[in-house]
Amino acid sequence: MHNQNAKGAKIGVVLTDPDDWTASTFLKNIRKRGAKALPIVLSTLSASISTSDFSIFNADLKDLKLDAVLIRDVGISFSLEHISFKFDLLRQFENSHIPVLNSTTAIQNAANKFFSFYLFKLAHLPIPHTVITSELEVALRTIEKFGSAVVKPIFGSQGKGIIKLESTQPESEFASKLTELLKERGVLYLQEFVPNPGRDIRVFVVGEEALGAIYRVPRSDSFVSNLSQGATPVKCELTGEMRELAVSAAKALGADFAGVDLIEGEGRLFLLEVNATPSGKGIKRVCGIDVTERIIDLLLERVED
Repeated sequence: MHNQNAKGAKIGVVLTDPDDWTASTFLKNIRKRGAKALPIVLSTLSASISTSDFSIFNADLKDLKLDAVLIRDVGISFSLEHISFKFDLLRQFENSHIPVLNSTTAIQNAANKFFSFYLFKLAHLPIPHTVITSELEVALRTIEKFGSAVVKPIFGSQGKGIIKLESTQPESEFASKLTELLKERGVLYLQEFVPNPGRDIRVFVVGEEALGAIYRVPRSDSFVSNLSQGATPVKCELTGEMRELAVSAAKALGADFAGVDLIEGEGRLFLLEVNATPSGKGIKRVCGIDVTERIIDLLLERVED
C-alpha cells in the first residue's frame, strides 16, 4: 500500500473505452492499492436538482458517491450542450471538495490550443509564432510570411485534421483549402512550421516531476507525429532543458499530470502543446515507465481520511 487512505476508497475513472490501455491500467492499479475502481462513462450519467437535493446518478438510478475522480478521457461530444454538461458534472465533484485529476480547468485549458498558447506566452515559454483568424486574407498573408505553416483545429486530438501548407504552392490551391476549412471550423489556427529532425518529443509530467520521454517519429509519408496516426515511439533521454520546459508547461495550465509535446528547432526546443489526458502506453512500451502508478499515487495523497 502506498497510502492508507486508499483502503476502501471509491475512485471513479472517467473513460470512454474500457479496453484502452491507459484506462484499464488505471483501473487495475487502483484495485491493487485496495481501493474500489469504478469505470464512469459521462454520457451515461444524469443529474437531479430540486430545492432540497442534488444528485448525480447512473443508468441504474444509483447515486454516484465517490472519494476521488481520475479522468482518462472525457470523450467526443457532438454539441456544445453535451460537452458543457459533461464538464458541469465533473465540476460538481470539485465543488464538493472531491479530488479530481486532472481538474476540469486544466483539461479545458489544454484542449484549447489558442488559450493554452496564451497561457504559455504569459509564462514566457518558447512557442512557434501562431496566428488565429477568421479572415481569409489574414490567413493568406500569414502563410506568405511563415513560408511553411501548420494548420490545426483549435479543439482537436490524436493529430486529426492537421495539414501543412507551403507558400511555394499556387495561392489558389491553398486559398481553396483554407476557404474549405473556414466553412467547416469558422476560425483558422495557423502555426509557423518549425524545421526539425523529423520527430517530436513527448515528455510525461506528474506533479512537478518529468518522469521520462519518448521521441515520436512519423510515418515516412506524414509529418504528423501522433502515435494514433502511425508514428513510432523511440526512447528519449531527458535533458535538463526538456525537464524544465515540460514541468513549466504543465504548471502553466494547472495540470497535475500531462503529456507535453516539444520539438527540436534550430538550437532550441519549442513547446507545441500539452495533453492533459495523455496515453501512457507508448512510454511504458519503450521505456518501461508506468506513469499511471505515479498519477494514482498523487490522487490518493489527496483523498482525505
